[in-house]
Amino acid sequence: MFGIPRRTRRYYGGRIILGNQPLNWINEHRSFASREWFEGQVRYGEWIRERGSSNRFLIYTTVPERVKHITILIKIQCFSTHVLVYHAHVLRKK
Repeated sequence: MFGIPRRTRRYYGGRIILGNQPLNWINEHRSFASREWFEGQVRYGEWIRERGSSNRFLIYTTVPERVKHITILIKIQCFSTHVLVYHAHVLRKK
């Protein structure tokens, strides 16, 4: 199974730190995003290991926004003491 990212749904109960980009991103997406929303996605979301990295993961989540659903990509880095949320953005529909 080379090339297929491993998906792991887990409960993470440790410390979560938001980087500058996610904190700024919250201001633009206040209708659904907050510090608590990010923590919930990291704690209960499905982590997909980023290719070529042992401690970087991707979390995809879908949220209702007005009359449609949008998909959000959250990038995290897992350390022994905490998880850092370092990037988030809305994926465009194709």
